[in-house]
Amino acid sequence: MKVIVLGNHTAETIRRFREIPGCEISFSEKGTDLPDEVLREAEYIAGGISRELLLKMPRLRYVQLFSAGANGFSWLPEEIRLMNAYGAYGDNIAEHMLTTTLMAMRRMPEYMEIQKAQAWELLHDIKRIPGSKVLSVGMGAIGTSYLEKMHALGAEVYGVRRSVHDKPDFVTELVTVNEMDALLPEMDVVALSLPGTSEVQGMFDRRRLLLMKKDAILLNTGRGNSIVTDDLLSVMAEGHLRAACLDVMDPEPLPKGHPLWTAPRVYLTPHISGGYRAGVNYESVMQVALRNLSLVSEGKPPVHIVNRELGY
Repeated sequence: MKVIVLGNHTAETIRRFREIPGCEISFSEKGTDLPDEVLREAEYIAGGISRELLLKMPRLRYVQLFSAGANGFSWLPEEIRLMNAYGAYGDNIAEHMLTTTLMAMRRMPEYMEIQKAQAWELLHDIKRIPGSKVLSVGMGAIGTSYLEKMHALGAEVYGVRRSVHDKPDFVTELVTVNEMDALLPEMDVVALSLPGTSEVQGMFDRRRLLLMKKDAILLNTGRGNSIVTDDLLSVMAEGHLRAACLDVMDPEPLPKGHPLWTAPRVYLTPHISGGYRAGVNYESVMQVALRNLSLVSEGKPPVHIVNRELGY
């Protein structure tokens, strides 16, 4: 089977790909530098694909993504199997969420400002994880891992998913989106790890943000457009919510001068919790990609096939 693997990879990863039996593999950063003959013969590509590249690949049957999200590939023909890297990011993004949760609870950004002023000041209203109530909106690998970690530290945890099934034992209650509003006023932390579907867009508008406790913490590592940016800005300016910790935002990349940069109690990271090139994610993503290529080379069905309607 002729295979193309996109991206810049370590020598060890290249070696492991080349050791898969029955595969002739071409490596390329973006694919555009490969000869037309290589593109014409390829049946499998790992790392994604563009519309322009697809036109040169008439034999293509499999596309392996290095991302968990796949909503940007709905245009692929149905006969091409699309696989994502589901599960590869869960623990690491959950650790990022845990970090920002503790940061906001302990008011660490404010202490950093106090340090800059060389002041000796004690801040009150410090929160702790034990006894807190935490809601994960999204119960895939990321949301589930985050709740597991928060529960282990003493939190009472709740989850929201499309349909109620497979409730982990450590989760107090699992509800649907339609039932979520009743829980929001009780939660100390609301963490979003939602995929990029149409139902997600604008889910947290002014109404839902104001349903949350005044001193609640909002996290977002899913999709930036799940929060209405202008509504969040106004709510934060009014003193509602203890903190909003955003690794994703709308628009993205966030342009210089955008009011989110300087909004009170809004803490931003530039979409770094799930980047597969980060060393902490790279190996887990490559394990998914290597496993799927091995399965296909053995004539077996791959895992993590994307549901085109859901986008993940």
